[in-house]
Amino acid sequence: MNRTLSLALAVLLLPAALRADDAVLAAQQKLARLGFYSGTVDGQPGSRTSAAIRRYQIAENLKVTGELNRQTLDQLGISAQVQAPTYVAIAEIFKGGPYISSGPDTQFAVVRQAQKNLKLLGYYNGPDDGMPSAGLVSALKVWQKSAGFRQNGRFDENTLKGLDLMPN
Repeated sequence: MNRTLSLALAVLLLPAALRADDAVLAAQQKLARLGFYSGTVDGQPGSRTSAAIRRYQIAENLKVTGELNRQTLDQLGISAQVQAPTYVAIAEIFKGGPYISSGPDTQFAVVRQAQKNLKLLGYYNGPDDGMPSAGLVSALKVWQKSAGFRQNGRFDENTLKGLDLMPN
């Protein structure tokens, strides 16, 4: 995953009082000791860290998100306050695209599928909740750049085609 995107996502989830690298590093160290993480302990969030967090959450009967949320941090014994993610107005992310006039159920379903697709492609590490967040917009822009598209962080026609999300 792109280092800038990873850090941006981590910053959304962790407070300024504790640098994102410190919380991720502490989680990687603890998860490695517990046998859930075998990657490089470097404090950088990524797919291996997210997968280790998911395995840990499953083993501990926690809500499975793959993120260092409050519940997971508490269970790991890592003290950090988690801030709520910053959400983007849903109309803004669909502006200029074919779903702009669709109902909210359709729009949330498109966002949720985009989150899943971008996660599979390694560009997004947030929740698959259908809510357009700053992390999703950042992931879209990075993916759009890699695909050679205009980097607007929106679900325009090219982005929807590229992510296989065009309406039938």
